[in-house]
Amino acid sequence: SIGEILRRYLKVTQLENRVFESRIAEVWQQTLGSDIARETDRIHLQSGTLFVQLKSPSLRSDIMMQRTFIRQALNRQLGSEVIHTVVIR
Repeated sequence: SIGEILRRYLKVTQLENRVFESRIAEVWQQTLGSDIARETDRIHLQSGTLFVQLKSPSLRSDIMMQRTFIRQALNRQLGSEVIHTVVIR
């Protein structure tokens, strides 16, 4: 299919990671909701590691406890195992 050809092309040319990096803020909001997205200062995906900087210390501790679940949910939304580690700051 055309979709499969496009996915292969993106993977071979290594543009796939840039596509995921550009979508991560949108996927973060869709997955965790607008309230958490508003409390997020920065979010950045680099080499399989998702870096998230949050405003609220209490939210930070809640998110830390749920990193595995969040990683799985974000990867499911992205349609690929892109995120290997989540770092909360």
